[in-house]
Amino acid sequence: MTTVNLAQPDLTLHLDRDGVIRDTTLSDRIETGGLQPWHGRPWSETVTASGFATIERMVKDAWRTGVSAFTPVNQLFPSGAELPLEYTTVRLGGDAGLLAIGRRFHVVADLQSRLIAAQQAMERDHWRLRDVEIRYNLMFNGANDPLLLLDAATLRITEVNPAAGRLLGIGHDWSFIDQIAKPSQPAFHAMIQRARTDGQAPGVIVQLGTPRESWIVRASLADGGVVPSYLLHLTPVAASPRGTTLPDRSVCPALIARLPDAFVIIDRDGVVRQANAAFLDLIEAASDAVVLGGRLDRWLDGSGNDLAMALELIRNHGRIMTMPSVIHGEYGAVVEVEISASSDDGMIGLLIRDTTRRATRGGVSGRDPLQAALGALSLEVGPTTIHEAVDQTVAAVEQHFIRAALEQTAGNRKAAAALIGLSRQSLYLKMNRYDLE
Repeated sequence: MTTVNLAQPDLTLHLDRDGVIRDTTLSDRIETGGLQPWHGRPWSETVTASGFATIERMVKDAWRTGVSAFTPVNQLFPSGAELPLEYTTVRLGGDAGLLAIGRRFHVVADLQSRLIAAQQAMERDHWRLRDVEIRYNLMFNGANDPLLLLDAATLRITEVNPAAGRLLGIGHDWSFIDQIAKPSQPAFHAMIQRARTDGQAPGVIVQLGTPRESWIVRASLADGGVVPSYLLHLTPVAASPRGTTLPDRSVCPALIARLPDAFVIIDRDGVVRQANAAFLDLIEAASDAVVLGGRLDRWLDGSGNDLAMALELIRNHGRIMTMPSVIHGEYGAVVEVEISASSDDGMIGLLIRDTTRRATRGGVSGRDPLQAALGALSLEVGPTTIHEAVDQTVAAVEQHFIRAALEQTAGNRKAAAALIGLSRQSLYLKMNRYDLE
């Protein structure tokens, strides 16, 4: 039997055999006004609708066993207040009726309130941080001057904006100190030391790049992340007037840039130097800032084996005729590709073709797939009934048109359905029937 703790109840109800309230006792801890309107009313009418069955069950349990288990109920007070209470009902001796003993369900309610408040605060913080991140990316990537983030311990580049990759030809994980001419390195180290102690430092002039050019470098300490970093702002000594367009030093000719197949230029270490728009689409990158300075094996194969093999073939033979591989996109896409490559003056150009676009163009013989399917049917005359042959012919024609429409619309199912006169739902059903997903 359940043990009842009668110490300091918040609300006590004296009930008759039918569960009608005869008397009430209210603790000073609950300020809801008088309870006289309850007298003479069924207890079940003083709770929320969801608690009606609960009250009926508690009354029956008390009459049958002598006491009911503690059960949470939302109590409605005459003042209009609603308060969660935990009740147990006890059978009194003789014809005295029942006693409903209620106490505030405050512990769980307080925890729930705190949990909801914490979740709301976390959500607000998340969106506030997301807004800060978006603003930072817009400012960082949209700046005309080169901006770099250096790891404070190693002075290696952890982040680079598009202007830095375009004007300086440097990228992620490069050692920035190695890009500085040796006579300029002491001044740079002195500036970094001052930024470490003071948080920021005046700019110094250093010689960067090949050929060496003079740049004003300013540093500030950014220690808000997990690892302290230095933010470098670079300005050319012979700066262009404000508002003029900075020169684009792209080494990718205009025709290659507009190729329908992906084209990328890497150095002997596999670091990406240039990439056309088709390559950015293939790896699902929003801009070349994601690509420049990164190693190609971030997207090619993923294990690094294919890039190592390609570099070895280039080193031994100077070119690659055809090499199969796989490209992994930034958002999870996996595409089978063929690679052709050649090298010149220490740089390697790779043409990367998406082989999945040819997957539905028929076999090696070049025979039309629809004609092949219909020809196979003619060999079955005899054991196949005419109704079965008609069904198979319709299936072959439908598959042919669906594949052709998807190929012409580059996989856009809505456009493919419109092209062959089907609704999108009908197209999805037929694709599922013929396993064309």
